[in-house]
Amino acid sequence: MKRLLVHAPPLLVDELARREGDVAALHYPWFPPTHATSGRLRASEPFDPRIKLDFRAAARLRRVIAMLKPDVVHAFSPKALAAVVLATFGLRQPPAIVSFRGISTPPSRLDPANHLTFLSPRVALHACESDAVAGGLMAAGVGTGRCHTVYNCVHQPDPVTAGARAEIRARFGVPADAFVVGTIAHVRPVKGTDLLLRAGLECRDLADAHWLVIGEVTDRRVERLAGDGRWQGRLHMAGRVDGAGSLAGAFDVFAMPSRHEGLCRALLEAMAAGTCPVVSDAGGMKEMVRHGRDGLVVPRENVAALAAAIRSLHADRGRLAELGASARRRMADMCTPAAFADRVLAAHARAVA
Repeated sequence: MKRLLVHAPPLLVDELARREGDVAALHYPWFPPTHATSGRLRASEPFDPRIKLDFRAAARLRRVIAMLKPDVVHAFSPKALAAVVLATFGLRQPPAIVSFRGISTPPSRLDPANHLTFLSPRVALHACESDAVAGGLMAAGVGTGRCHTVYNCVHQPDPVTAGARAEIRARFGVPADAFVVGTIAHVRPVKGTDLLLRAGLECRDLADAHWLVIGEVTDRRVERLAGDGRWQGRLHMAGRVDGAGSLAGAFDVFAMPSRHEGLCRALLEAMAAGTCPVVSDAGGMKEMVRHGRDGLVVPRENVAALAAAIRSLHADRGRLAELGASARRRMADMCTPAAFADRVLAAHARAVA
């Protein structure tokens, strides 16, 4: 089967290219494949539509499709999906179109752009980042048979050494021997970081507990809570940091109390690093974190439950280590590039069939 991937994760592109010789990729200019195996790609070049209705980008993509004649085109971003739908109008033998969706909120039928992308009847199959994402599409009227859960993949890092952990902590002014509850996100209201800070203030009697927030903050509630004098230097607001996913191994607990979530990539990176997760039951996070086995799941918007979960892990370091080790094994089973590729290939087979 001939495949054209547009804006796909580089780890997936390289895995498919390693397995098969008939794979081509159009990538973001700033996010190319790693090129570990890209010599086997039929084509690999940058592609960056300005907007969803970018006719110039669609015309270029149409030429690529005419040249490569793929059986399936898999678009991993909304702009790429719109370009693929536009590019294949009028083709006598169009390829099967597959999307990728990571948002659990149902696409609105009042938004015309959605009828060019996730609500377009021309899309044969939607590869969904979680069952919760698939449920959101079905709630918008997309048929069950057109949704296929693939989850995602992340790099599987080596365990963080004690020295590296201390170095990362020192970078942000965190004591090496602290009990660190951290989160990595674009800090906006949907991420529930304000709930995490409120839980932190409830846990301020835990003398060795420090709180590390990595990511750009665009939530006024978080800004107000961060300025509370009761933190006494135990809250560290790092701001945006490049390569932040590689820092999660320096946490004792990774917290993501989102109000809505398809499946948080930072969560997968933290679990792969062996950090124990505490997450809300929003979206697909409860699918990945099995409560009491790979971490703890608490009801969304429940500060008391979040604080209680953190306290329980602070009190039982053996359980903390066991949950973190199980989280790491779950990522090694489910979210390697090879496992992701298997699920994507199954989605392509369904789409073509």
